[in-house]
Amino acid sequence: MRAVDLARRVTADPLLRLLAHGFATTYGRPPGAVWRAPYAFRLAASAVDPGPPPAAAAPRTDWVAAANWYVAAAVSPRADGLLRCGSLNHPAESAELPLTGPAAPAPGWAARPYAVLRALAAAGFGRGGADLHVNATLPDAVGLPVAEPLECAVALALADVHAARGARPLSRAELADLLGAAVPGDHGLRRAALFGRAGRLLAADGSTDRPLPAPDDGPAPSLLLLTARTAPAGGDLADNGAGAATALATAVREALTAGARSASWPGTRPGRSVLLLMPPERRTAVRTAVIDAFRRCDLPVPRLLRIRVTSAARRED
Repeated sequence: MRAVDLARRVTADPLLRLLAHGFATTYGRPPGAVWRAPYAFRLAASAVDPGPPPAAAAPRTDWVAAANWYVAAAVSPRADGLLRCGSLNHPAESAELPLTGPAAPAPGWAARPYAVLRALAAAGFGRGGADLHVNATLPDAVGLPVAEPLECAVALALADVHAARGARPLSRAELADLLGAAVPGDHGLRRAALFGRAGRLLAADGSTDRPLPAPDDGPAPSLLLLTARTAPAGGDLADNGAGAATALATAVREALTAGARSASWPGTRPGRSVLLLMPPERRTAVRTAVIDAFRRCDLPVPRLLRIRVTSAARRED
């Protein structure tokens, strides 16, 4: 198995170099594989196609897509059935956990990756164990779901390094089925992380895909993620009181007035972030309207993050 020495590669993404360096520092060897998986998000059908559907049309489905921000996992195989895991985002919360037999308590950040790798081990993939280091490039407060892309990056990396040692390769379709059967989560977001295509939306049920709709054959629309800064980490909008809810509702209303075509939650339930879809020429006007709305409500200026629809998870060589 060829080691991936990204830490010394000056042309590599700096965050991937940092991850590879953290892995080598922690485990005394470079990783055998580094995989990145994109953050994924949902767009409600009503956000993509405003207005009632034609009478003869099939019921609308929500859409999912991969974003131009990622989580990454660095892995090397072991042969003793143990998972040693660490995170750049939680440097004081590393762990050594068994992949077979009774499960051990895992740090909060590692609970989902641990469940994924135990499920893969139970299915015969990666039972020998692994050293694992991960990094999420966006803070939780941004509001994009991180669990599903992290699961995909970890599972792809583990399957990769064990296949390099002679194990049966695990296809992405098989991986999606294993994750869907073994670990609770949003199957649509996993599909986006595993099968996303640049510039295209995937049906959440996996049935079809389409480009981001551009009215009147104009340029592709822009996506802007609006996140209230006042919500507590990990909480939803209700945790923050009426003030933030009012500011967010006001900002959305004024964004629509300023030219945004739609607003929807990026995850499966309402939270503190809203995804705005707009013509690219209205982006500056929408940003200004959103910022002014929060200032009038005496709240901090929200985070505004441009989102581009990108491709699925990939190995970093």
